[in-house]
Amino acid sequence: MLQQTQVSRVLDFYERFIARFPDLGALASARESQVLAQWRGLGYYARARNLHKLARRVVREEAAVYDGALPADPAALRALPGVGAYTAGAVASFAYERRAALVDTNVARVLQRYFAPRLHPKRARDLTRLWEIAEGILPRTGRAVWVHNQALMELGALVCTARVAHCERCPVRRGCASAHPDTDHGLR
Repeated sequence: MLQQTQVSRVLDFYERFIARFPDLGALASARESQVLAQWRGLGYYARARNLHKLARRVVREEAAVYDGALPADPAALRALPGVGAYTAGAVASFAYERRAALVDTNVARVLQRYFAPRLHPKRARDLTRLWEIAEGILPRTGRAVWVHNQALMELGALVCTARVAHCERCPVRRGCASAHPDTDHGLR
């Protein structure tokens, strides 16, 4: 629901959606029209259709493979309808504490400013490089990855923002290549 939609707008929809479909089984059992009715007003209806398809695949079509639950492995998650690299990394690291990178707009901005100011996250090859950097700096354990990924997202959302990089209050300023152009992480 948060894909390209602000949190404040999602909160009411989320509560109603979860009340109606408390688990994957309930979602899989519903008709598509029921899912879309609960989603109405959020837009991007392909997200609702993909979520419904995902639930049906996990719970019904391939129940023996998935045992009725989302897989923990990012590659297995990517094979499900509507799940891209970011969502797979987020689910694997946050729900299962697996070692998985995630790069959203905020994380890409933090990585770009900190490690490689010359990269442009909107350029495909540079975004690929930022994903490589994200994977390269992951901590070794899943619990630490959970904290690491959450910290990167929060840093981008609250400190290293798109409009203003609040360098004066940044906890990692000392090593930042944007704040200190002479810094070389060897990752450019």
